[in-house]
Formats: sequence, structure tokens, C-alpha cells
Amino acid sequence: MIRKTKQIALVLGMALIAAFSVKSGVEASQHDAHEHSHAPATAKKLKNPLQASEENIAAGKTLYTTKCVTCHGDDGKGSGKMAAKLKVKPADLTALHERTEGEIYWVITNGIPKSGMPAMKTASAEDRWKLTLYVKHLMGEHPHGEHKD
Repeated sequence: MIRKTKQIALVLGMALIAAFSVKSGVEASQHDAHEHSHAPATAKKLKNPLQASEENIAAGKTLYTTKCVTCHGDDGKGSGKMAAKLKVKPADLTALHERTEGEIYWVITNGIPKSGMPAMKTASAEDRWKLTLYVKHLMGEHPHGEHKD
């Protein structure tokens, strides 16, 4: 009888540990949801065919204002009007410094379904690249745009 009680206690203890681990993993994954790139490794190699000109960055800002600001906020820090209502907080776009333009373009194109980030496949490739330039601008890159010679 004592042996059976110990076995039951051991099984219950292991179940509690497993349940705690799963819960902690969910919280951690939501907290760290934007700590890694959601794009495949091949996306790093994608090259933006557009120059970071003032015109292209301004066009990207216009797209951002109509498509992204509600969740990511005016400043790109993930504090838009809808952010508090979302299960997964939108990424702080100003903190994605290790992301390549290819990775950003891939996420814009394909979205991140589990986070609520919609895919923008219906937008033209050129618009998605302009939006990519603007996201890089929010990150502090292309601060004023480059002028074409």
C-alpha cells in the first residue's frame, strides 16, 4: 500500500512539473515571440531591388500608416491602438537590428499567423520592398534616405 502511494505521489509530482513546464514555455514563447526571425534562412539572402531614397522611404511610410500603424504604432514600437487587444504584442520594429531586409520583406509578405500579423501578399512586391525600407528607417537605418546620382 505504501509503495502504491509513493508511485501515485511520484506520478502526480511529475504531472505537476510537466504542467508547469508547458505553462512556462507558453509564457516564454509569447514573451520572446519576436526574439528570433520568423523568416526561413533563405530569406536572409533576398536583396531589395529599390534604393533607400527619400521618395521610396516616404512611400513606405505612407503604406505603413495605412497598413501597420494600428498595431505597431506611429513610432514602430508596437504600441498601436490595437496592440493591447492582441494576444501576442506586436514587434517593436525599432529593435529588429539583426534582421536583414530580406527577412523583413518575407515577414511582410507572409505574415506571422500565430501572432496575428497578416500577410501582405496582395500588395505589389515593389510596395512590400518600400515598406521594408521604411521599417529599416524606423530602426535608424536610412535616416534621411540616399539620393540617386
